[in-house]
Amino acid sequence: MMLARSSSKPSYPRVLVVDDDDAIMRAVARVLDADESIQIIGQTTHAQAALAMVESAKPDVVLMDIHMHGLDPFLACKQISKASQGTAKVLFYTGFPKDNYLDRCLEVGAAGIVSKHSESLRNLAFAIRHVAAGNTYFSPELDKRLVEREDGVPSSRLATLSDREVGVLRELSLGRTQSEIAEALDISERTVNKTVGDLKSKLEVQTINEMLIFAVNEGLVHPELQFVRPRDTSNDA
Repeated sequence: MMLARSSSKPSYPRVLVVDDDDAIMRAVARVLDADESIQIIGQTTHAQAALAMVESAKPDVVLMDIHMHGLDPFLACKQISKASQGTAKVLFYTGFPKDNYLDRCLEVGAAGIVSKHSESLRNLAFAIRHVAAGNTYFSPELDKRLVEREDGVPSSRLATLSDREVGVLRELSLGRTQSEIAEALDISERTVNKTVGDLKSKLEVQTINEMLIFAVNEGLVHPELQFVRPRDTSNDA
């Protein structure tokens, strides 16, 4: 006969740690396990293994690195949510915070993203408890990048850029002058100049150099890494 657990005993989030760097995985799990308000129930270096562990161990939160070998972490997030019927919250943990990641995180219904660089492990523990309670959490450096679209849906700065703005930004990153950009995109130099101003406003930067850093970080310099914006279905029949 199984005795009922006392309702006075606090319930702590059960956490599965997933990171393909074994040393980081073990260090993070060890520090978090020392936090009396969190229970580490497993750790693995593979997203596919994490999916299997979710089905067997039933964690409340899956803390998952974004840069993983094998199964794409964002796809894994969707599968984890489906396998757990939404009870397991995925909180991404990354050393490479990008706007593109923000949009993919929102798309797959993850609980948020924590930056490895700007957040202490103490803050990470807070983030875990926060999402376990049904909330979302984005590190401050990421949260300030989120904007609200006209339809009320949050998105990153990158997702708000028009095709022309992305094109001008990519041409700038290739070292082209405004006159060369105008010729390449078949637009006027005046339009290029206005677009550069719009980019500075949207990206909240002051200089061309800051814009170029953004372009490099988001992979816009390389055509094969071109950001693909979700298809607008508002005009569909």
